[in-house]
Amino acid sequence: MKPRIAIFGSNGYIGRKLTRTLYNLDYQLVLFARNKRRLEYIKNSPLFNGYKPNICIVEQEIAAAYYKELVENLKGVDVAYYLIHSLSETKQDYRKKDNDLASIVACACKDAGVKQIIYLGGFGDRTDPTISKHLISRQDTGDFLRKYHPNVTEIRAGIIIGAGSMSFELIRTAAEILPVIPHFRNEGKCQITFADDVIKALIKVLDNPKYYNKIIEIASDEVLSYSEMVKRYAKEILNKNIKTIRLPKFLEDKLLKNYNLISFILSRISGIEKHFIKPLVESLYSNALVRNKSDIIEKPTDFSTAIKIASERRNKGELECMWNTPYEYSVFNLFKMKQFSTALRNDKLLKEIVSNIISKEEVDKVFYNLKSLNYKNCGYFSPNWMWKIRAFIDRLLGGRGLGARIIKPERLKVGDKFDFWVVTALKDTPNHKLIRFKSTMKMPGVGWLQGEIKKIDETHFQFSLTAYFLPINVFSYIYWYFFFFTHKYIFDEMYKNIIQKDCRKENN
Repeated sequence: MKPRIAIFGSNGYIGRKLTRTLYNLDYQLVLFARNKRRLEYIKNSPLFNGYKPNICIVEQEIAAAYYKELVENLKGVDVAYYLIHSLSETKQDYRKKDNDLASIVACACKDAGVKQIIYLGGFGDRTDPTISKHLISRQDTGDFLRKYHPNVTEIRAGIIIGAGSMSFELIRTAAEILPVIPHFRNEGKCQITFADDVIKALIKVLDNPKYYNKIIEIASDEVLSYSEMVKRYAKEILNKNIKTIRLPKFLEDKLLKNYNLISFILSRISGIEKHFIKPLVESLYSNALVRNKSDIIEKPTDFSTAIKIASERRNKGELECMWNTPYEYSVFNLFKMKQFSTALRNDKLLKEIVSNIISKEEVDKVFYNLKSLNYKNCGYFSPNWMWKIRAFIDRLLGGRGLGARIIKPERLKVGDKFDFWVVTALKDTPNHKLIRFKSTMKMPGVGWLQGEIKKIDETHFQFSLTAYFLPINVFSYIYWYFFFFTHKYIFDEMYKNIIQKDCRKENN
């Protein structure tokens, strides 16, 4: 009988890949999440081979106050994967947070009878004076798990390269945008690990006594600097030569060792939140190298092959999860007043709605069009020059503006982000279809765009397109009513074209 598996951190990049792989191998899974909505993608995702009853989602806060509840939810679990890293902690020390979480989970697993914890950590020599806090934290977590549980298997990986991984996205966007790259004196060296190799190793050690209480390191043989990876990607994937420039020493010390500045620049060009990037940027001058290489992966994937496969998958939209599409906190934090349902319930929303009747035959086409917003040939179903102007203004104000959308309509899920939108609701049933996008545009308020199709009778459906706006101050009302007629024109055009166009044909 296959072991029952718990996964902590199933919503991260590796967590999603691992969850899908184990799910399709028919393992019984228990997924822990602070909010169940983070895992809604499972129900509708084409990455899962049909929704089978071999998965349980547990809404669980990992804290001492909920310890007994955590132990109870872990009972019957044989193996637990621990993939949690608290890089998103902006108001507290993520190192302490990681250690506290690891201690609680390890103790709970021990008390619940979980016989093995598998942890994904990272490289780094703790005796090296240049090692970053981030790399130390990754190893601290493994130490705390071992301190409180008798059987921990730790997989240590290097910079993880895969379609949608944060490291790959940073390398890719830097290579695409930067014409030159500065010379980082005393830049750290690292070895990469291909995402698929990580998954293979995580599954190979599962309930395998050969790897109990072992630290296993997997990586390619090449030793590269971070800037070399950017230049290699530019050359091999983009056929572009990026030159290195040397800055005067005083400028180098002021600029290239200013982690806040570098994090801000990388955040702006990649779309990844700054507080996710900063701990990684602090590792620029650290070495992350294999110390005791394992043979668990017979032929680890080299850097050139990894970036080629990752690029091909990305271009096809085959993404498990993207770090440049992090879940915006107001979607999943139940206590945020700017959450849509809270604002709607309290009657705080201004709205502009266009609605009419469509035939049963048009339903699938219209809903596909709604999910195709700015994908390939579809655009925004209204004058694109108007959206480009708005995107330009958004960028001037520090927003993300427009970009190339790569997420296929049929793969769209709650939490996906493109341009200045985040998908915050998605429902697809025969009688009721709904998709809601939250705007991340820089504006004095919070906006949503929602398309909804409801069954009226056997042959007719009501299709409505609604723009919602949550005002937060007096300038919000000035903004809403100043652009009222512009918005009305845009939404009328969108509605008309969403009905008339057929993106299923145009995107083939």
